[in-house]
Amino acid sequence: MKTKFKKMKMIPPTMREKKRYFLLKVINEKKVEKAILKFVGELGYAEANPQFITKQPYLILSINHYMLDKIRTSLALSGIGVIRVSGTIEALMEKAKH
Repeated sequence: MKTKFKKMKMIPPTMREKKRYFLLKVINEKKVEKAILKFVGELGYAEANPQFITKQPYLILSINHYMLDKIRTSLALSGIGVIRVSGTIEALMEKAKH
């Protein structure tokens, strides 16, 4: 007896999480995590949903767009330099080259 699986529907763009990408001067992910946890706490960390993407010689941090100001502040208070912020990785890397 065959079971039929339905394909999952794609989430419409209006329902997806909107991301912002930080281009950071620091390569150490642990230092960035500690800075965010210290300023916004565990709940803020969970809401921001940070994900790290490494593109040498930079570190790219992906977060939810509504936590942009809080995460940027937490990084600034801990002395971590933010080079640029963008809505796409391609635009971020393009701006970084110039």
